[in-house]
Amino acid sequence: MTEEQPIGSVLATLQAYDDDSTIGEYNITPNAYFTINKTTGVITSTARIDYETLKEVKFIATVSDTGVPSLTSTAEVTVDIINLNDNEPHFSQSEYHFNVTENSPRGTVAGKVEAFDADVGTFGEITYTLIGEYNKYFSIDAYTGSIMVADATILDREKISEITLTAVAQDKAPTTVQKSATAAIHINVLDVNDNAPIFTQTQYTTTLAENAAVSPPAALLQVKALDADEGIFGDVRYFIADGNEQGLFRLDAQTGIIYPAQSLSGKKGVYALEVVARDTQGSGTMESRTRVLITVMGVNHYRPVFVIPALSNATIEIPGDIVQQDYLLITVKATDNDTDENGVLSYHLQVNNENVQETDEFRIDAATGELRTKRELNRKERANYDIILVARDAGNPTPFETLRFLSISIVDANENRPEFPDAANPYKISIKENSGRDVRIGRIQATARSKHNRDVYYYLLLGNEDNAFVVDKATGDIYTNKSLDREDTDFYTLYILASIKSDLHISEEERASFSIKSLERDNTVAKVWITVLDENDNAPIFEKEVYYAGVNAKAAVNSVITVVNATDADEGKNAKIEYMIVASNLYKFGATKATGSIVPSPFAISADGRITTAAFMAEYNQDRFELEVIAKELEQPQQSTRTKVYVWVFDSTQLVRVILSRPPEEVHQEQEEIIAELRNATQHRIIVDEIRYHVDAMGRIRMDWCDLFFHAVEPHTQQIAAVDEILKVIDANYDYLRDYYAGFAIENVVPAYITIVQDEFDLAVAGLVALVIVLFVGVISFVVLCCCLKHWNLSVPVENRRKEALIKKQIIEDLNTTENPLWIEQKLKLYEEQELTMQVFSEPDHISNSDSPAQLEHHVPHHSVVDNTYATIQPRNGNHSNHGLNSTAVHNAENVVGVNMSNSNALGRVHDAHINEFADYATLRNNRAPSMYEFTGSTFQAPIREGDDAVAELI
Repeated sequence: MTEEQPIGSVLATLQAYDDDSTIGEYNITPNAYFTINKTTGVITSTARIDYETLKEVKFIATVSDTGVPSLTSTAEVTVDIINLNDNEPHFSQSEYHFNVTENSPRGTVAGKVEAFDADVGTFGEITYTLIGEYNKYFSIDAYTGSIMVADATILDREKISEITLTAVAQDKAPTTVQKSATAAIHINVLDVNDNAPIFTQTQYTTTLAENAAVSPPAALLQVKALDADEGIFGDVRYFIADGNEQGLFRLDAQTGIIYPAQSLSGKKGVYALEVVARDTQGSGTMESRTRVLITVMGVNHYRPVFVIPALSNATIEIPGDIVQQDYLLITVKATDNDTDENGVLSYHLQVNNENVQETDEFRIDAATGELRTKRELNRKERANYDIILVARDAGNPTPFETLRFLSISIVDANENRPEFPDAANPYKISIKENSGRDVRIGRIQATARSKHNRDVYYYLLLGNEDNAFVVDKATGDIYTNKSLDREDTDFYTLYILASIKSDLHISEEERASFSIKSLERDNTVAKVWITVLDENDNAPIFEKEVYYAGVNAKAAVNSVITVVNATDADEGKNAKIEYMIVASNLYKFGATKATGSIVPSPFAISADGRITTAAFMAEYNQDRFELEVIAKELEQPQQSTRTKVYVWVFDSTQLVRVILSRPPEEVHQEQEEIIAELRNATQHRIIVDEIRYHVDAMGRIRMDWCDLFFHAVEPHTQQIAAVDEILKVIDANYDYLRDYYAGFAIENVVPAYITIVQDEFDLAVAGLVALVIVLFVGVISFVVLCCCLKHWNLSVPVENRRKEALIKKQIIEDLNTTENPLWIEQKLKLYEEQELTMQVFSEPDHISNSDSPAQLEHHVPHHSVVDNTYATIQPRNGNHSNHGLNSTAVHNAENVVGVNMSNSNALGRVHDAHINEFADYATLRNNRAPSMYEFTGSTFQAPIREGDDAVAELI
């Protein structure tokens, strides 16, 4: 039966049969769960049965009949209790509280829930799920109840600090009888320091007076930064990071209030402070910055002072009967010694103690101070006007103003004007430069013809654009307004007006309208010529701070190395200079420190700055010099300047030649740019040694082409780089230099010189060898003679046998000692010798197939036939500095080949082919280019012909 059946539920009905009598009654063994109706045999429950506590009940049923004797029968009854899903799951807690750190990654375990179900079997097995608004951000293990982060974007404590979910526990019963339970889950998001403080303003500004209180300090402003983090992570401290170098301001680290740290008097200006807000009480890593602009205003100390009109009761006289509307009467000007806003002035007219910009007759511009007529004025109606001018500053908090009375008179235009005498005009004045300020240099004088007013006043009109001079308005004396510099301006022409008006103002517009021609015809204008005389106040200056040059180790004395040039801004004798070499520091090859200055110097310098060799340079080959050169004035105080000249002593084979299809004049002009490009490509210092006209392969001078020779210096070692190294670098940078080659018409970059070394015949060594040979032969001869004398009395047969032996030996010794030992037993025929020699001297076909008969005759002289059977061929020496052809071997080759004309022609073609191959290099006569092969091994040595060069320069 199923569990939890109500009491009285029928379990079953027992039924018994008896063949000879009727059934009397049914009974069961007493138990707590079932009873039986004795008559009907119906078994009913007497208590509820829980499957989880009792899974089966067993008892004995007994039946008896009514016969005599009464017989009984028993049966064992087993009641299997059927399980029902009668228990709901129960969580261990009604609410769970978990903590998880914000920004935790996905998979972080927040906590674990646990539920129980009293049912047995599948009815008691539980699975977990989550429900709620934020359930998609978390996941729960269906079997263990572990809650994990599924989406970390929700974990931002500053957005949500607590997340509430509901955990559901369900058993595995069929849906119709499934039972479940829920529990509330509260996830508290813990704070981390993931937010930087943020200032409430991107920029703070304030203005204060320079007399702001320091003790106690006046609060200037407060900066405020908010940090969304909580606790110590959100506790912000403030610091001044920049802009407070003078220590004028102090910032309260906790409140953010800025105070003056010291007196600001005289510290007017705008100060830009950079303020930092840092969390974790100032020790955190999160911070932000803001800018604080503090303007310190000066206190309004000074009143405006009128400059124009200068007199307290000035008068302006306007000639004519009618003054037109908008006529410029004067431009009022005032100054204020306050340097900030307190010194900003505005101009007004005062009427009835009130400042206005215009009256019925006049108006004034508040900013420029231009006073103009508001309407047309007629002298006959009214000739005199009195007005009050006001200059007002913008002082804060109290502005100051100054008043000036001005009279305006309209006078007769026919009144006489002052004039300068023709004899004195122009005035000529001279002054030495550097004379200082306020030096009186001259006076001009005009005469007034007016009967009523003989006072004359002087005003500068033109020529004083740099304010170098001032004129005393009353006396006409001319003074310097600054120290004059002749090198800046050596001549001035001033135009000065004479007027009877004591307070004449000339606007810039009027000055711009003046014509020089009209002024020179005006007798009221004086023309003053001022000549500034030179003083020796400038030291010489070299064109370059450092000079670089090179000199050939074979250079002769007085060879020009380079030219230094210094100039002096003074003129005449003050500009004359002389050059001196004060030190010639020698750096030996490979050395980084100088051995000292060579005395006397191996260099000399001329009056025009040409540095030449004063000694032979051979002993300094591959060394370098650091010359210290002085340019000194000849006149007192003999100021001087220094420069350095670095000189490398090179060998001809260390030069690189750049062939350009442009004349030398153009290349000279663009030399620096060419050097710069080569320097960028090679990363070496490029020093140009010579630029000369180009000589082509035919020996013709090309006036429209040129060759630029340079050597390159490695910047770290300061040594001359090898030519092949430079050429490799240039080839490697071909793409970089390609456009540059085209722009500057660079045709080729090749080695400048190739060394051809001939075998030298040392006479001393030869003499010594000859002496040794003579002594050796003498000793041998002496020994042989002694042996012969000892045995002269031998018998004739024996003597004959020895003679026969000597004769055979003589025959063997008569063989040519130059023959190959392998060929001792067979002499070559003539045509075989020819074939051998042609094989020895044959060159590649592309060389031997092109040359004219004239060239053959020129290069192959006829020689007698010489038996030269034994010969060897050796390839040309590949040493970078010795690309040579043995001249003796060439003569031997010519002798061998001379057996017939055809073979001589073949050798001539070989020789000429090599010469043409190097034709572009040759600029000197009698030069020879190296052969592809060198001939060595012959015992015959031809004499060295006169004129043969040991080293040929190849251009």
